[in-house]
Amino acid sequence: MAEPMVPNPRHERLKQLLREAEYGSQEVRQAYQRAVGAMRSGKVWTGPTADRWSAELEERHHRLGQLARRVVESIEEELHRHPPLVTESEANAMRREMAGRV
Repeated sequence: MAEPMVPNPRHERLKQLLREAEYGSQEVRQAYQRAVGAMRSGKVWTGPTADRWSAELEERHHRLGQLARRVVESIEEELHRHPPLVTESEANAMRREMAGRV
């Protein structure tokens, strides 16, 4: 008789992690938006130093968004490597491993 299939604990944990990363990614992408907008307006600070500072701020804002996207993409890739259902004995072994009780 075939062993019953149950939700894969690793898959479930990765789905939870993905939700958290997507939420955090949204926050990260918005982190510098107000400052970048203020600098672009030309009303906050002007001059060569302000231009360099503003360019660096925009670059960091862009890079931070890229890195946040890469984190989400990496979790999605890992999630696709794990099936949503596994046998009960596989799930139990995964739970033990995830708890550090190998």
